[in-house]
Amino acid sequence: MSSLLPLKPTPRSVSDRGLEPRLVDFEDESAEQILSAVASTTARRILNRLYEKPTTTSDIASDIDSSVQNISYHLDRLQDAELVEVIETWYSEQGREMDVYAPTNSALVLFAGAERTTPSLTTALRRVFGAVGIVGVVSVIVHARWSVSTPVPVSRSGEPPQPDPTLWETLVTFGTGPGGFILGVSIVLILSLFVTWYWRTYRLTQSHTHSA
Repeated sequence: MSSLLPLKPTPRSVSDRGLEPRLVDFEDESAEQILSAVASTTARRILNRLYEKPTTTSDIASDIDSSVQNISYHLDRLQDAELVEVIETWYSEQGREMDVYAPTNSALVLFAGAERTTPSLTTALRRVFGAVGIVGVVSVIVHARWSVSTPVPVSRSGEPPQPDPTLWETLVTFGTGPGGFILGVSIVLILSLFVTWYWRTYRLTQSHTHSA
């Protein structure tokens, strides 16, 4: 007869749980406890194992060739440091409950020097405008080559010569040509990458603020 208890369902991975990375400055109060919890090689092996796949104490002990008591000791310390948590419960064939451990974050980053590690918005904007300027020069060159290769209609004999195009007509011609297309697509792409970068940086900063 099959057991009515869930034995070993597939646990949710770190990516499936939608976790955020945890940034910890060396000067944070939690840094000392974290460093103490991961000072042991066994503790670091346990944490790496859980980032690969959530699992139980006995499975970790079997994987890294250690005793269950030793694994339990380090798991308690990692829990106190808020690096791992129990996400569900499995049952053995005898009906014994087994806690399933997993990381509390998608990545753990310990750092020093916030000014060096935090990207500058001014620097990022300067790079964006520089990239737009380069693309603008390229698009003008493309437009100029396209204009030269485009045949100009010859006026009929006796008709007055066509006047030089106005600034507006020149801009319209540029915007509807290949140069304008390249410039527009490039600007959209650059701005999209910038917004994505800024949003990710903002979320990381918020995560660091909440974890501090």
